[in-house]
Amino acid sequence: MELNDKKAFRKGMLLKRDAVPAEIRKAADESRNGLIRRMDEYRNAEVLLFYVSYRSEADTLELIKEALSEGRCVAVPKVMGQDMVFYRIRSMSQLVEGYKGILEPDGAQAEVLIDSREKASTEGGTVNVQTETMEFRLLPEHTILFVPGCAFDEKGGRMGYGGGFYDRFMERYPEVLKVALAYEEQMVTEVPREVHDKCVDIIVTEERILHVNKRK
Repeated sequence: MELNDKKAFRKGMLLKRDAVPAEIRKAADESRNGLIRRMDEYRNAEVLLFYVSYRSEADTLELIKEALSEGRCVAVPKVMGQDMVFYRIRSMSQLVEGYKGILEPDGAQAEVLIDSREKASTEGGTVNVQTETMEFRLLPEHTILFVPGCAFDEKGGRMGYGGGFYDRFMERYPEVLKVALAYEEQMVTEVPREVHDKCVDIIVTEERILHVNKRK
């Protein structure tokens, strides 16, 4: 698919999602959250990497509030340059308006959990790109990354918003369980993908849980 066609596809899918009435989205969010709560992967997760839902995205705010009240390890992303840095938050009050108006962690209040930004060093006269992260990428085995998007298919294909933030993060952390949250209206026969576009492992809509990538 040509770049212009991909942009048109993305725009059409976003318009379709935006057109879902708020009351229907709210009911769908409640149904989806109920399915998520019953997932073994969610109940057993040691670290929950949430996106903070924005506008008509599949809602995460209620799950974040609930997980925080239970004392679970919750982290949300802050856009820094071309990458995301995940900060652990302990209260919703630690979120402030950030990139494109999306709520992000306040760096003065929250603590860095995962810093996936690449930094260059010049050892031995050559440029080496290193990824600086908490404990050198060693995340707990049971870590879930909740992934937003504008369209998904039953093979795990995902179309994001064009910034590549989640694709880059998933490239650097392939071991993290990737769970997409969506409305049924966002499911399509096939998502147009390029080489750098990453798939997810599980898709949860208000109607079903799709395990699209069987993991050991």
